[in-house]
Amino acid sequence: MRVVLEMETGAEAGFALAAKLKLRGVLLPLTALAVEPDNLTETACARWRQAAAAHGATITGLTGVLAGAARHLAGGETTRAAARARVQAAIRLCTELGARLACCELPAWDTLRGKLRAEQAETLAAEVLRACGPLAESRRVTLCVSGDDAGAAERLVQKVNHPNIRLACDGAVLERLAKPVVHTRLVRARPGDDPARLGKRLAALGYDSWLALRLGGENDLAAARTWLKEFRAVSSDLEKRS
Repeated sequence: MRVVLEMETGAEAGFALAAKLKLRGVLLPLTALAVEPDNLTETACARWRQAAAAHGATITGLTGVLAGAARHLAGGETTRAAARARVQAAIRLCTELGARLACCELPAWDTLRGKLRAEQAETLAAEVLRACGPLAESRRVTLCVSGDDAGAAERLVQKVNHPNIRLACDGAVLERLAKPVVHTRLVRARPGDDPARLGKRLAALGYDSWLALRLGGENDLAAARTWLKEFRAVSSDLEKRS
């Protein structure tokens, strides 16, 4: 299992925190680097890679790649095309940054305006994401989708049916998923979550993909250190027993 730091704000602060926590990977919000994914030049991407490397870290992935535009997944044809282009641009940006994950939030289908039923909106969104699958696969990037309703997000992943379109979810909802290990590539936790319980849950499932500890900033450092120590202790103990 690969444990990384997920920052809610800031890039440089994330690299520094990762070094203090002895984590080599950092998930960053796209907005910490650029307003649009195609705004960064190759030179700028190289600078960000160097900034991470200076702290002994790498950029594992980008979050919020559809921030403010998630509803476009189920919009009109032109709007959906724009959403597809934005996701594809984020995937290409991941390649430039050396990142492996691109994460986006799904809208709640029942909040969309218009006459679309939830099933129709889900089908339209699935078509957009499925169209991004080949590029993600060729770039070795996994697009991780998440939403307030983890079950609905999992159904969407099933409907897309592409190995590079997977689920990101909180550890607390894993038991509510139909196939958590098959469909999930990123599990998220916060310092307030029970590290022992999560460690045992992941071990019981045989989960071995990405785990992200989400932090707001330096104020979370002490709690994060304690959380990681307890999580690693449980994981190590479970490995010895197996």
